Amino acid sequence: MKTKSINLIVRDTLLTLGLPLHYYTRFLHHALIVTDELGLDFDMGNIKTTELSVTSYGRVILPADVIDIIDVSAKYGDRLVPFERDRQLNKKYNYDESGNKIKYPDPITEQQYRELYDRLYGKERDPHYRYDIDTTNSELVLGNKNDLTKVTVTYTSSAVSKSSANTVTPYANDVITKYILLQYTIATGGKVGDRQLAMMEYNNSRRVFRSRMNAMDKAEILGAIRAGIHGGVKN
Repeated sequence: MKTKSINLIVRDTLLTLGLPLHYYTRFLHHALIVTDELGLDFDMGNIKTTELSVTSYGRVILPADVIDIIDVSAKYGDRLVPFERDRQLNKKYNYDESGNKIKYPDPITEQQYRELYDRLYGKERDPHYRYDIDTTNSELVLGNKNDLTKVTVTYTSSAVSKSSANTVTPYANDVITKYILLQYTIATGGKVGDRQLAMMEYNNSRRVFRSRMNAMDKAEILGAIRAGIHGGVKN
């Protein structure tokens, strides 16, 4: 995959403005800030996928570099079956008489067939793979209806170094450049109209970047919509 270094983006911007290397450190600072910000929403080399073990008490201990969870899945042959987030899972630990952490017991449930909201009818949906995030203890809480020993977690990592040697996708070239130009316009006391124009160009370049980084095609979008539809529609 073709990439472009932040060092080259900063030097190209200096050449565009006709400025000496005296401004390099300042421009590099702005480039690293916007790269770090973009990395919270897009894969800028800081997205990691790893397989983690499930503890005896039904949780997954997260790595220390986790910023946010993107996806939790279970291996099923050559596929990854996604978990569904359930914010009602109990995040408090359950202990046995000896003080050891254990799973919560399965509640006794009945098969309920009743009408649901939004003109749907049929059995109430109960996903097999469920999870929630315990931010206090940096763990994933799993529903206790599965017997998995490992899960696959995709997350945003804070462990990627930030330096001029960092490389990014060429799609990010314009948005990083426009952010540097915006900050330069503000720092040099540009007129209000110039600052507004620089802000508009930065926002437009960010929208273009977001559309280029959207890897879903029409078939995938339709598939995602259909996969999320359950039950039937009443006539």
